[in-house]
Amino acid sequence: MNAPQTTRNPGDLDVDFGFSGRAPFPPAMRSGKSKLLGDRRILSACSDTVTPMITMARHLWTGDLDVSYGPSGLVHIQLPEGPAPNTANLVELLVLPDDSALVYGALRTMDKEKSFVFRVLPNGELDSAFGVDGFCILDFGDQSAIITALELLDDGKIMACVISHRTTAPAFHGSYLVRLDNGVVDTTFGDNGMGYVEASNHPLRHLAVSADGGYLLAGRYDDLGKAEFRQYHADGSPDLAFGENGQVLLPLPPGQAEILQVKVQTDGRIVGVGMANVGFGNHTLTTRLNPDGSLDSTFNNGEPKIMVFQGHETQSTGVDFLPDGKIVTAGYTTYPIDVILMRMEPNGMMDMSFGINGQVISDLGGQETREGVEVQDDGKILASGRRITDLPFNHLFLARYLG
Repeated sequence: MNAPQTTRNPGDLDVDFGFSGRAPFPPAMRSGKSKLLGDRRILSACSDTVTPMITMARHLWTGDLDVSYGPSGLVHIQLPEGPAPNTANLVELLVLPDDSALVYGALRTMDKEKSFVFRVLPNGELDSAFGVDGFCILDFGDQSAIITALELLDDGKIMACVISHRTTAPAFHGSYLVRLDNGVVDTTFGDNGMGYVEASNHPLRHLAVSADGGYLLAGRYDDLGKAEFRQYHADGSPDLAFGENGQVLLPLPPGQAEILQVKVQTDGRIVGVGMANVGFGNHTLTTRLNPDGSLDSTFNNGEPKIMVFQGHETQSTGVDFLPDGKIVTAGYTTYPIDVILMRMEPNGMMDMSFGINGQVISDLGGQETREGVEVQDDGKILASGRRITDLPFNHLFLARYLG
């Protein structure tokens, strides 16, 4: 679906980036996330999923590894040892304003899953002043406690969404909100003295900070198969003025729908992307809410937008915004598995100057699930994710598209 490279149209792979639009990764990396730094360089946190080792990689804006970062552009950080087998997985990354970064994910042992967080300085060194000897290990005594999202708060503290599964009484499988202060659980948050709030009794994995400093969780309400948003005050209590008693279930025809990323615009409006199946397969879902949880009438006439990629089932897993208010979403087709991009006008209409009728399907030579998307300040689009097959550029991919 990409146009011939001689035409260089918006939505095409940027052939000036890396190798024909794709950057190299170290071999055997199977889990990770890439994020833009302030100077257009790109930081990635990666794991092989079989050891407790995190590999940090930094690329130049050209897509080449930045050899000034550690040995040949790579830094290796060993997580604290625990009961074998001890492996790092589901690795995520949050870049901070000074270009340091928080790296987080699941730390799996024989009988349970905990979470780790550490802060890496701009030069690649572990920040030993963070947590205990540089690490925060989250373990609330549950069978599993996995961080799925982190967000920076205005006071420098960190809010985490943690999916907890507790089989002992009282049983629980849902979402915690956990506040961290320099890598230590902030026990002044919540009312149980343990630094967390049981925010949802079913897993909501996606987190954003609202315009007024509260917190948004999004995902799927399992009992009804509905795409769901919930909002909380800064103290972790439900914001009952949001939607209906703190909850919004998207009004869609009967079927299944889920929000797979939520992001707040600078004007406070809330954009969620994901998938919906209302009787004709899985397709991309995009919606925009006002800060109070009502559907935004200026986006797609106030209705959630389901877009079909002809001949494919799809889902959107990421969203970012251009300075002019345009919306870029990214995701993947389900078979074959390829990257998809869409660009919309602020009102939800497709941007017909992008790709073909606002849509791009990009075959990067394997089967790719897109897990990160960011728009550079020049409008180019950085997409990253995981390749199911190992050819030709290993398991992780980092690609750039013209804007």
